[in-house]
Amino acid sequence: MSIQAHSDLVALFHQFRASLSPDVEAGVPDYTHDAMERRHAELLRLRQQLESLDRSGWSIPEQVDYHVVRAEMNGVDFDHRVLRPWARDPGFYNIIDGIYPRLLVHHSRMLSDWPLTLPAAWPGQPLAGDELATLHTKLRAIPAIFEQARGNLTEASADLARVAIRLKEKERGFIERIGEQLAPDHPETRVEVENALVAIDGFRDWLTERLPRMTAPAGVGKANYDWWLRNVLLIPYSWDELFTLIQGEYTRAIAFLRLEEHRNQDLPPFELASNETQSLERQGAAASELLEFLRDRKIITVPGGLDPLPEHHFPRTWGMSAYLRPDYRGFFEQCCDREPMTQVTHTFFGHYYVRDRTIWYQDGDTRPIRGTIRLFDMHEARSEALSFGSEEILLQLGSLESRPRAKEIVYIWMAFRTARALSDLMMHANEYTMDEGIQAFVDKLPYPWAAPDSDAVWWDIEEALRAPAHSTSYVVGKHMLLQLIADRSRQQGAQFDLRELLDGFMGGGIIPIALTRWELTGDDDEIRRLTGVPN
Repeated sequence: MSIQAHSDLVALFHQFRASLSPDVEAGVPDYTHDAMERRHAELLRLRQQLESLDRSGWSIPEQVDYHVVRAEMNGVDFDHRVLRPWARDPGFYNIIDGIYPRLLVHHSRMLSDWPLTLPAAWPGQPLAGDELATLHTKLRAIPAIFEQARGNLTEASADLARVAIRLKEKERGFIERIGEQLAPDHPETRVEVENALVAIDGFRDWLTERLPRMTAPAGVGKANYDWWLRNVLLIPYSWDELFTLIQGEYTRAIAFLRLEEHRNQDLPPFELASNETQSLERQGAAASELLEFLRDRKIITVPGGLDPLPEHHFPRTWGMSAYLRPDYRGFFEQCCDREPMTQVTHTFFGHYYVRDRTIWYQDGDTRPIRGTIRLFDMHEARSEALSFGSEEILLQLGSLESRPRAKEIVYIWMAFRTARALSDLMMHANEYTMDEGIQAFVDKLPYPWAAPDSDAVWWDIEEALRAPAHSTSYVVGKHMLLQLIADRSRQQGAQFDLRELLDGFMGGGIIPIALTRWELTGDDDEIRRLTGVPN
């Protein structure tokens, strides 16, 4: 295939994405060694076609699309060469979402019709037709998936296995609830549910018994981390540079928190929300206030038909945690129950989905490459950077002036995310074990709202270990967003328009920030540095 035009790139992109879907037999995806070797060979063939592209005469947006496809192909290559989750990570075989569902934006999971999900209208009415047949197939497949996993996991990491073992509690409860809800209308599923529960317990016990023999490191190592940053996430910084940057941000977070607390020393203490009604009222008021502030201050263009963040997207769900434990108040709840605006702001910019995984400002983007959810963590590296960056940007713009002590929560969250990112770096450098990463993370928090065994900590350690640079991309992405504001202001001078810039950022599509900067400023220095092209 000779690629000469942008339309040829789009065709290759679709061919590449289609090639990633695993072979499935009786509901069981094939992740065996031979199958994955074939998939890697196909990837290398497609990447060679991409590299043969003559892009002379292409516009900047067309070249940006090329680099998006190149980055995704690099990610799949890295997955086969380094991450190899089908061989290293027992959590790859989770039958439902992990502690952190976004981790499943992964090429060989996203396209395989897993994890196990249920029709939106159920329970409440009997299943029928294709829905019932699909559920039967998936329940029957669970024992076979775990059996295949036993043969595939030849390089398993003990730390990754411990994360998977912990999740089995959630998986077991999920299948038990399915069984209870199916029983009245579909008693024939009882044996399938019982077999699934036996398989979950058996795989958990198999992992537990083999933990002492799982000696592979969980981290990818500094050199691989640098390659991932440069060639997949398109972040123009090294591990060492990130460590310095993030350590500085952690220091600033703690210092600014203590300065703000000193300033507020004569104010009444926070009053925690004491019940669900009060929590929902506070979050709803914050959501309405935020949308009004964005519109009135002309910070971004808000579609006329967009409502404030709806209740089902509120960051605080009363009586629930990552493991659905009732009456639980971990770090997320401690913050939101004091002052919800920071988390409402974060959710509005990063997790206000209007359909599937499409955030409100991405809705209607029909561009075939950049309007598509990115593989791996490329999508989250952008949306989380905007979410985290917006917290402090809006603070500076005055969004918290009517909310006593609210700035303290911004800095507490900044300390949380930078502390987590430092553990991410150290664990992937294999300078920390998972336990050491957890303890360092917890020790850096300004208040004891997250115990080492808490859901919030394990939630974040899972994402750090299973998705390299997810945690660090919050911080460096925020830095890159602020850099973009500074670069554009230097270009425009007194004509600088914040709303124009942020609208351009959000309207640029689901692409790495370095590529958005190239489009908005015309400056290609970062992409040249990333690709080794001299200026």
